Amino acid sequence: MPERQIIDSDVVVLGAGAAGMMAALAAAEATDSRERSVCCVSKMPPATPNCTTRAYGDITWALSEHEDELVRQIHETGGWLGELDAIRGLARRVPTVLDRLRLLGVELDEPRPAAEGMPGVIRWSYRGRDSGQSVLDRIRDRALERGVRFFCDHMATQLLVSRNGVIDGVATVSLKARRPTIFRAGMVILATGGGACLYARTDNPDGTTGDGFALAYGAGAELVDLELISFGYPSQRVRDILERGEEMREELLGLGHAHYFLGGVAIDPSNHQSPQVGGLYAAGEVSGGLFGAGRLGGSALADCLAGALEVGGQADRRDDRTDHAGVDDRIDGACAQIERLLRGTADPAPVLQRIREIAWRGIGPVKTGTSITRALEELDALTPRLADLGGASREDIRHAVEAQNLHTLARLVALASLEREETRGNYWRVDHPEPDNASQLRKIVIRRGKSGPEVASRPLELPDDIAPSQPRIGAGCFNYIAPG
Repeated sequence: MPERQIIDSDVVVLGAGAAGMMAALAAAEATDSRERSVCCVSKMPPATPNCTTRAYGDITWALSEHEDELVRQIHETGGWLGELDAIRGLARRVPTVLDRLRLLGVELDEPRPAAEGMPGVIRWSYRGRDSGQSVLDRIRDRALERGVRFFCDHMATQLLVSRNGVIDGVATVSLKARRPTIFRAGMVILATGGGACLYARTDNPDGTTGDGFALAYGAGAELVDLELISFGYPSQRVRDILERGEEMREELLGLGHAHYFLGGVAIDPSNHQSPQVGGLYAAGEVSGGLFGAGRLGGSALADCLAGALEVGGQADRRDDRTDHAGVDDRIDGACAQIERLLRGTADPAPVLQRIREIAWRGIGPVKTGTSITRALEELDALTPRLADLGGASREDIRHAVEAQNLHTLARLVALASLEREETRGNYWRVDHPEPDNASQLRKIVIRRGKSGPEVASRPLELPDDIAPSQPRIGAGCFNYIAPG
C-alpha cells in the first residue's frame, strides 16, 4: 500500500454541495486574519451532480415583523416535533443568506408571496433549474480566493476522536492514489447531505449515501429523528397505505421515492456543534432536530445555507489546538482499516443493491413493526459480507465504504422506526395509522454504546402558549398551512 499522507489543517469540511462550499468559505473568512487553514473534502469529482444542482432554488423567508409566522409554519408542518430554538434561529438567519448570495453575484428572482393572505412570508429563487451549479461555482471561486484547499476523490472513512471526546481530524482514502490521507484538525464540519440513496427508489443523485450519519455515529455523536424521512408519493395513495395496510402491498411499494432526511446529527442550535464530540459540527441535511416529521417547501435550501454560514463562523471561536497527543495510534488504526478496504476482493454492488431493497421494503413508506423487524434480521444477515468489500477501481472503493455506511444507517433508521408507534407528517406506520400527541410528542435519539446502538426517547417541552393540534399526514414538502 502506498505511504500514508498527513495533512495538517485547522478546519476540515466534509462535503462540497451548497452547505460544504458555504461553510468552507465562511470558515476561511472568519479565520482570515489569523491565517488558519481550511480544507474542503469531497468523495466526488468536481462538478458532479448533487442535491444543490438538482434543486430549483426556492428559499423561504420572512420579513422581521413576520418572523413568528414563519416559525409557526415550520413548526406546525413538522407535526410539532421540530426544536423551536432551531426553528427560530433559521428564521432569524435567512436574510443573511440572501445578502450573502447577492454579494457573490447570484441573480435572484423578484420575491413572491408564499400564499394569499400571508403577508411577509415569501419565497426567493435563484434563477433557473440549472443554476445550482453556477451558484456552487461562485462560492467555490470566492473560497479559492480566500485560500480554501479542495480535495476531491477523497472518501472519509472515520472521524479521529481523542480519548476525552474531542475531534483530532478525519481519515480518508484517496480514491485516485489508493492510499490513506489523514487530515489532522481541531474542527470538522459535516456537510455531507442526506441518505436518500439508502432506498431502492429515490430522486436523489448518486452518492447521497448517509456518510455523515455513519461517521458521526462511529465518533460517538447522538443522532435524532432518523426515522423521519420525506417520501415523494402520490398524495391520493397515502390514505391507501394507512387504510389497506398489508393488502395491495406490492402495488404500493411500486410507487414513490425517498427524498429528504428530516433527522440527522444532534446539534446545539446556537452553534451547530455536537454536544457529545467537541469540535464536530454539522450543517444542512446531515444535521437534525429542525424539521420534525415534515418540511415546509423552500426551507431546506434556507437551512443549508444559513446553517453553513453559522457553523463556518464558529471557526474563529475555536481555541487553538496544536497538540494531537495520542492521535498517532488512532491514525494507525484508521490506516489499517483502509488497507483492509484496498485489499478487499468482493464486489460491493450486489451488497449495495440488497441493502437498498431491504430498506425500501422494510423501512420505506409502507412499514409495520413486522416489516421493520424483518429488515433488521435481513441486515444482520448481510453483516459478514461487509468485511471483504473492495476492488481495484475508485468506484469499487467508494461503493465499498458506501455499503458499510448504508448498512449502518439502515439499522439505525429501523431501530428508531420501531420506537415511533404512530403516523405523523411524512412518517407512516401501517400498524399505527393515526397521530398520537398523548404519547408520541418525543424525540428518538440514538448513539453508539459498548455493545451497539442505544436508543433513547426525549419528551418535547413546548411553551405554554402552544397547544399542539392534530398533525397533518402527507407526502413530500407540505404546502403552506392557513394562517391561524
